[in-house]
Amino acid sequence: MAEVNEAQNRKTQTTEEQNAARKPDGVLTTKIGKQTFVTEVFFDHNSKDTFQDKLIKAIRAEQES
Repeated sequence: MAEVNEAQNRKTQTTEEQNAARKPDGVLTTKIGKQTFVTEVFFDHNSKDTFQDKLIKAIRAEQES
């Protein structure tokens, strides 16, 4: 029974963390012509992948499509 409650608490905590407003880890601003694009970047701080790993995956996926 304690395991079920612990799992529910973790699920609730994760959901609350996702819904909570947090500051972006980075902000990118790009101007193309007369339009300015502002992009907020968020990172999963618990992830095992580095930014370089994620970038390589994105480049490979783009090449395959």
